[in-house]
Amino acid sequence: MGADGGVRVRTLDRIDEVRELEPLLGEYIRFVCEDLETTAGVSFDPETLISSTMSGLHKVVPPIGRTFVAERGPCEAVGMVFLRKSGARDMEIKRLYVRPEGRGTGAGRALVEAAVAEARALGVRALRLDTTRNLTPAIGLYRDMGFEFRDAYPESDHFEDEILADVLVFMEKVLD
Repeated sequence: MGADGGVRVRTLDRIDEVRELEPLLGEYIRFVCEDLETTAGVSFDPETLISSTMSGLHKVVPPIGRTFVAERGPCEAVGMVFLRKSGARDMEIKRLYVRPEGRGTGAGRALVEAAVAEARALGVRALRLDTTRNLTPAIGLYRDMGFEFRDAYPESDHFEDEILADVLVFMEKVLD
């Protein structure tokens, strides 16, 4: 294992490959739902969100978007991140998640680095994202990687979301 904790990032180019991330995606969505319930008293049905995300996977594979998975060992997925269109020249980071056993290995940073590199290669102007205020490790990672706080943007799923308005922060990294 190297300085990266033995983590490698792989791009998933086909929708059938991304569908195989459903268990990891389910963990992420359940984690977020529990977090929102605990910190903000907001309840969402995780199964509905999983189903909705699975039906929109065409947005996170070429030519529209991208999906990256962090693995330790042969095919042991410990994390993932999606890139999807967000306006004419921008993209959005979605569903960054690292399993507890993958945290501290550099997997989160490696995933974001892969997303930034791919966005640059695609000629993207800026990368955007939203996250909850209390996910301070994620916010710290994003800030360390050059993302800055910004107002909500119209392409966000949560633009003018009254339920989550006090919970979310929006960030952006200008690439060009």
